[in-house]
Amino acid sequence: MSDTPRQSPPDRTPAVRVAVLGEPGLCRTLVAGVVAAASDFEVVRECGAGPDDMCRLAGSRPDLVLVDLTAENEMSTVVPALRAAVPDCAVVVLTDRPTARVLRSALRLRARAVVAKDVPPEEMLARLRAVAEGRRTTDPVTALAALDTVVNPLTDREREVAAVAAKGLPSREIAALLHLAPGTVRNHLSSLLRKAGGRNRWEAVQRAQDAGWI
Repeated sequence: MSDTPRQSPPDRTPAVRVAVLGEPGLCRTLVAGVVAAASDFEVVRECGAGPDDMCRLAGSRPDLVLVDLTAENEMSTVVPALRAAVPDCAVVVLTDRPTARVLRSALRLRARAVVAKDVPPEEMLARLRAVAEGRRTTDPVTALAALDTVVNPLTDREREVAAVAAKGLPSREIAALLHLAPGTVRNHLSSLLRKAGGRNRWEAVQRAQDAGWI
């Protein structure tokens, strides 16, 4: 679908102006369609999340922006850009990875809600209505993901080693950066693998990140 404002049926007066941001495709189109079909919402723009899109977004004057994000690093760049483009607009993050880490990152960036992509349409609309009323909320799927996160089992040193390992560095480089013996680093990584699980250290690091341990 082209990057154009969406028009609502002329026989209704929506209370909340919504912009839907994300990569072009079926998902964005379906989400925009679900929101536009609700009588209390009007989809005023459906577009991507690039710099040019942000410039055009301000002219649409949305009350709420629903942005489809698939990675945390996208969140750290897109949400602040939204804040700059439409500072008074509420931001809701739609994600296919409703982990505790993603939830905490979104809240830290002052997003008003995180909604998992696999929730029923009625649940997504309920979250949007709550945000439109000025509340901070999240759907049950994402809330359960956060509640299911166990207490961080990693020691301070294990978290430090894991954070550097997440950059893809080999053990010897990690040891040099942290002023540790290579054998000590290998021991910490073995402990991480045992506590986080996974087939290798990279998968263990990813699991630890998703759980919010590092």
